[in-house]
Amino acid sequence: MSDTNKNRIITVIDIGTTKIVVLVAEYNTEENKISKIIGLGDSVSDGLNRGVVVDITKTINSVTKAVEMAEEQSGIEISDAFVGISGDHISSLNYSGVTSIQSGNQNQAIGNSITDEDIEKVQELAADINIPPDRRIMHVLPQEYVVDNQEGIASPLGLSGRRLEAKVHLVTSSINTEQDILTCLDQVGINVVEFILEPLASACSVLNQDEMKLGSILIDIGGGTTDVISYANGSVLNTGVVPIGGATITNDIAYRVQTSIEQAEELKRKFGTSNLEESNEDDNITVKGVAGRNEFKISQKILAEVIQPRIKEIFELSKEEIKKSDFNGDYTFGIVLTGGGSKLDGIVKTAYDVFNMPIKKGEPVNDFEIENSEINIFDPRYATAIGLVKFVGQNLNNYNKKSRSTLIDDIKEYLKDLFK
Repeated sequence: MSDTNKNRIITVIDIGTTKIVVLVAEYNTEENKISKIIGLGDSVSDGLNRGVVVDITKTINSVTKAVEMAEEQSGIEISDAFVGISGDHISSLNYSGVTSIQSGNQNQAIGNSITDEDIEKVQELAADINIPPDRRIMHVLPQEYVVDNQEGIASPLGLSGRRLEAKVHLVTSSINTEQDILTCLDQVGINVVEFILEPLASACSVLNQDEMKLGSILIDIGGGTTDVISYANGSVLNTGVVPIGGATITNDIAYRVQTSIEQAEELKRKFGTSNLEESNEDDNITVKGVAGRNEFKISQKILAEVIQPRIKEIFELSKEEIKKSDFNGDYTFGIVLTGGGSKLDGIVKTAYDVFNMPIKKGEPVNDFEIENSEINIFDPRYATAIGLVKFVGQNLNNYNKKSRSTLIDDIKEYLKDLFK
């Protein structure tokens, strides 16, 4: 982050399996909100698999391309950034903590007024769990508070009571995975201010307050993984990761059609559908020959026979993640699909067949000014990047309380303890 008069420059990086996206934004310090997107960098991700670095050199090159593009558009030299991560190294659980409210006179008939310190303390107690030494708590997400057995309280600040309980959703990540990403970004000359769970970001971009309050489930189909996050009563009920994404479908097509990954991706984007029943049976799609082979023709139905089972598998596994929330209420707004994979033809019908609830495609709600006409982010594949900007803007004051080196110091401390 850097300052320009009344504006603070914020950079976010969406590190995915198939793409790297860098957004540079201006944060208006007088109005306390993001005001403008001034730079976009977008490059093919090479060197990651399902959110994990598998080739440091290739990852560095991919990030460098996206960063340089964003710097050129924005005219800003990027030195630090908030980084979105996901992958099957992420895990989560629901937990709770309880504390007595200590302020005021303990002999008085009525309870004591709950302070910020009480809330901070009970959140710390809720996060005080035993986790493996190679994992770190990324987020402590309050679900609800209970004051003297009164449940369903969203914000207990200022209420009176003697006992405060916090029910939270905890998100943990692999320290080694984070360290590998830190290493890559350090080589590019970027300090990581904080890691942010990408489904949280996508939800900020795609879901509105009514959807979060009355109940909805966001399924973000990315390249390497599919992220699932469910909301009710304005809080996160559960987060989960399915280790299958659009790249898996591309590989399936390449194997079935016997063509290259690049050609398979093009076939998926141009002609792919998950609606097998309504797919075209005519052999009218030309496939370029590879490795000296002649070109040939296939039908859309052949693609659908590959795509539909895999999409159904993604949704069935997503359903299992949703069940982990133990939520017995209704998701009034049903399922919202986003991410690059959601652009696939027929996917809404396939989702309805699996979930039997309202389904819609969600596009990022962009309420920022766009400085450069070349910046086109009105696309589901940019939902996470836009959401990262919004999430940071909404929580910037909390990050300002932390030292910039806090994240790196924490990870170094974890690693030191791990190898004692």
